[in-house]
Amino acid sequence: MLLAIYTVLIGVTIALQIVFDAPVSALFAPSPQGLVEVDFALGLGVGLAIVLLSQWAAGRVPAFRDMTDALSEILRPLNHRDVFAQAFFSALAEELFFRGFLQPRLGLHVTSLLFGFVHFPRDRRLRIWQPLGIVLGYLLGWMFAARGSIVAPFLTHFAVNYFNMHFVLSRRETA
Repeated sequence: MLLAIYTVLIGVTIALQIVFDAPVSALFAPSPQGLVEVDFALGLGVGLAIVLLSQWAAGRVPAFRDMTDALSEILRPLNHRDVFAQAFFSALAEELFFRGFLQPRLGLHVTSLLFGFVHFPRDRRLRIWQPLGIVLGYLLGWMFAARGSIVAPFLTHFAVNYFNMHFVLSRRETA
């Protein structure tokens, strides 16, 4: 179900980019500030740092532990084979829409707040999810603004989703 929603969001964002005469391919182009290799290193480096910090916090900070437990239940239908597709399409859809489409039109602050808003949890154990979404929105938005490409924000978003979903599923299996 979520993959279908992300696919629709990707399609809508591409259509909006066309309507506003902003080619999607430009969002993936190496920035004038440097090479695409820098975007890859920045995106994966920041993503892995966030993964390590969040997994460390899941073992030591009650709010993160609660979030991990709640996500374990939410991700119950997924198995390890599903994680790549879920992480890839969620990161691509959200980065295309928030950084690629909204941020150039609404600015960093509004887009970051909207990013956090859509991560509003229904489960009280996920109460930290929304503030983390806002902080991550600013970080991803800053990368987009600094690099002029969604490559680094996409890779950060993908790494966080991919490795943390595997982490959550692994904790569920050992519990």
